[in-house]
Amino acid sequence: MQECTSVIVLDENSASREVIKSYLDEYGAFNSIKLFGNYQEGFEEIKNLDGNCIVIMDITNIKYGTIEIAEKIKLYTPRLIITSTDYSTNTIVKALRAGAKEFLPKPIIKEELVRVLNMFSYYDNEKDNSQAKVITIYSNKGGIGKTTIAVNLASELSKVTKTKVALIDLNLQLGDVSTFLNLNPPFDVNYVIKNLLDKEENILINAFEKYKETSLYVLADPSYIEQSESITPQQITELFRTLKKIFPYIIVDMSANIDANSLKILDCSDIILFTTIVNIPAIRNAQRCLNLFHSRRYPKDKVKIIINRFMDNDEISIEDIENTLGEKIYWKIPNNYFTIMDAINKGASISEISQASNIGTNFRDFASKISDDIIEKEITRYRV
Repeated sequence: MQECTSVIVLDENSASREVIKSYLDEYGAFNSIKLFGNYQEGFEEIKNLDGNCIVIMDITNIKYGTIEIAEKIKLYTPRLIITSTDYSTNTIVKALRAGAKEFLPKPIIKEELVRVLNMFSYYDNEKDNSQAKVITIYSNKGGIGKTTIAVNLASELSKVTKTKVALIDLNLQLGDVSTFLNLNPPFDVNYVIKNLLDKEENILINAFEKYKETSLYVLADPSYIEQSESITPQQITELFRTLKKIFPYIIVDMSANIDANSLKILDCSDIILFTTIVNIPAIRNAQRCLNLFHSRRYPKDKVKIIINRFMDNDEISIEDIENTLGEKIYWKIPNNYFTIMDAINKGASISEISQASNIGTNFRDFASKISDDIIEKEITRYRV
């Protein structure tokens, strides 16, 4: 546990506050333990502590804005434990989406609280990153729209999750992420790999360019093609390991090539959004690539098939594609050429150009689904 860590308990029930305090006193290792029945007063104290605290917060009275307060708290400290007498799936999803690192049903069992406190101590000492996710957009065929998907999914994911999202351009020779968002980053992925992976978080994150007033952080591809040739698979592994300590979500755009670096990116990814379009050559290429994934024994839920430029009147139906590939389609992105080109030419995300368009709405829903599915997988730990 970090030195001088304080614990803030937010709970309207005075008896519950005292029980939690007795557990914390017995556990020890804290600089101070402060109890609040008034959540706004507790939130002000959390801000004063500059993030060096653990927060235990009850949301039993969820209708009184407790979720909104939790979302504010997570901006100051990642060590948020949410509790409730209601431990239905719906409540747990809301808690995790609001930023809880752990959910504990009430009445709280001392051993469970100790387990979570020990886990936080491990996070502090070892910087465990098991909950961070690397999400890679990939196709083994060029011209499919991977960069458009990566840019706009990352942008919407930062809004939906209200947390830091990294967008990494690992199309090491011909990356376009910076161009799509009209950015001119001072550093690139090659510089970060060679010079910054062993630096403190505040130094490393400054190598990214923050996209406008959002929580989206962009890392550009190498400035010169020859620089990409010196990047090794081992360095890519170290890059992801380091970035997972900072970013809960890491979105990766990469080339269509199959080489040692590409395979390492795919192997290190938690989720691969394999992207194709509705035509015979693309679907045949998709079959070959899925065979590659199977040969590498990726878990079934790691690879999710995305259909880009989808039109309802396509001669080839979604059912035809699913039967051919032997996989279900995870998501369909509508064909809206003019809105996409308008966004690219203006160097902006689609939602900035046309939030109400079918494709703007689609990307917002896409980000929500990705986030919700990750949370749904997490809550299996809490089901009894």
